Amino acid sequence: MSLNKLIVGIALLLAMRMQAQVAKCPSYKGKSPLSSVTVFDGPPEQRADLMPDVSRGRGDHIYASWDVGYIFAAGRNVYLVCEFGGTGDKDTTTVKVENKVDHCTYRTLKGKPAEMACK
Repeated sequence: MSLNKLIVGIALLLAMRMQAQVAKCPSYKGKSPLSSVTVFDGPPEQRADLMPDVSRGRGDHIYASWDVGYIFAAGRNVYLVCEFGGTGDKDTTTVKVENKVDHCTYRTLKGKPAEMACK
């Protein structure tokens, strides 16, 4: 019986650790959906925005990804500037990615808000 509890406990700890290493933009800010994201190496005011390593699609079907593990290896952080509803810089949220992640992915699908997650 105690071996089962140990296994369950370890599985829960691993799940919590994996969850803690995910950073993302919210899908909505108020009623405005996520419309675009800029990824930065360091705080946005340093203006070190990154181009995606992979970018494909257009319109309602866009996929882009950034390999960012090297940023954390150098002792820096990634920042996401999330834009909502196509309003430009008037309605944004900045997310500092606190925990080390290896890549960030942005996706759009027709009829759904865009998604941005770093793992």
